[in-house]
Amino acid sequence: MAQLTNSGTAWALAVSFCVLAGIGLLMVVAVFRRGQQVFYFRYVHSLRRRYRKALTEVLSGKSRDQGMQTLRRLPLSDLEILLDPIFSRRHVVEAHLGILRALCAELGLIELWQRRAAVAHRLEAQPHGSGRRARGVQSPQHLLRRAKGIRNLGILRHEPSGRFLVKALDDPHPDIQVVALRALAALHAPGNFPAVLSRLHAVALGRHTSPSLPAIEAALVNFNLRASAMLEVSLRHPEREIRRIATDTLRVMAGREAGGGQLPADALPAEIAELLLRDLSRDASGEVRGATAEILALLPDSRVEVVLHELLFDREWQVRLRAVRALGKSQHVTDLMVLGIRDCLRDAHSLVRDAAIHALIALGHRGTQHLYEHFLTTEDPVLRAQIVEAIERTGLLTSLVEGYSGGARGIEALMVEELASAAAPVGFSGVLQMVNPPVRERFQERFLPCARFRMRLLEQAAWESNPGPGLQPSLEFPPVVAA
Repeated sequence: MAQLTNSGTAWALAVSFCVLAGIGLLMVVAVFRRGQQVFYFRYVHSLRRRYRKALTEVLSGKSRDQGMQTLRRLPLSDLEILLDPIFSRRHVVEAHLGILRALCAELGLIELWQRRAAVAHRLEAQPHGSGRRARGVQSPQHLLRRAKGIRNLGILRHEPSGRFLVKALDDPHPDIQVVALRALAALHAPGNFPAVLSRLHAVALGRHTSPSLPAIEAALVNFNLRASAMLEVSLRHPEREIRRIATDTLRVMAGREAGGGQLPADALPAEIAELLLRDLSRDASGEVRGATAEILALLPDSRVEVVLHELLFDREWQVRLRAVRALGKSQHVTDLMVLGIRDCLRDAHSLVRDAAIHALIALGHRGTQHLYEHFLTTEDPVLRAQIVEAIERTGLLTSLVEGYSGGARGIEALMVEELASAAAPVGFSGVLQMVNPPVRERFQERFLPCARFRMRLLEQAAWESNPGPGLQPSLEFPPVVAA
């Protein structure tokens, strides 16, 4: 028993010693790593404080030759540390972009970043005996430096580096692929568009797993509309997800090119326009049809009118919603489209009705006339409440009150009297408090006689329909008098 106790104690002491030794070793490593960090941060701080003036002189154009001589004496690693705060902002002022690009090229940084972007391809061509070097290059520190170099090429918009960024899309590390994809999106050069598009097909069809489809879609939309001709194959692709991303990419490109207006007649290639009108507007995917509606609303084509009118009554409410919203932002809406938007006021989905209300308001006088007419003739209380809420939120109620005070006639006057009497009395009180006193007085002078006349009509109609139980006995003789 004594031997078992002694052996157990020895084991416990040995385990405790190992634990304490491990804790001590971890503490030593932590202190050592902390010391390295402190030393590195102090070195970075002193480097930037010492050469900040020279860098500022070069970027501002003052004493450039002297500043360049000072910067050339630094190794490339120190130059990267010195310039890293500028690139870490992810946004360089356009006026400084050319100067910064020339500075990086003259100092040899662009060439360094290009070599890092292509380092994985050189490693693949090496024999298997150099695996140790390959693993060393792909260490976290080297991956971070490579990622920063690829990012910097994209921020500088150095178009000759596009071929290196395209090669980086095939890097074994997925994070490098994502950084290269973002750099290509920042360049948005048409020559790089096919490479990103081919990666979309590869990921959607399962041949690659990275980058993700949302990342590829976010990169595609950064390219200009002049690259839209290359989307024809993707727009015709049998894979539904590829067609969706391609159509959505074209939608963003067209919207950015239009700038809130209408696209020029030759903005889209004829093949793409025909594809939108004939095939994509009848696509099996509702997302594709909805994006097509938004693109067609920007095209100055006479055939668009019929296609958009069909999409206003699509079988899916999401498509109808996007079509109505697109027409509300369009600059050229015909009478047929206005009537189609008015018909959407009867839609079964509340969001479509609300979008139709706002679209008619956005179309100006022509749209509000149809909205007022529908409000005065409909008996749907839910729709009436939606219209009143939209009129109050968009500030249209104030203009109606001011017009009514100024003597406006017709459907606007009927709309004001209807809103003030029953539909929106709370909103009217707030509007009347905000308008000028003369406008408020003129409104009261015109509206109060109308309101009193309505009250008399309502009281007379109520009396005629229900004279009351005590009226007939009062017209007869009392029993005593009759006797």
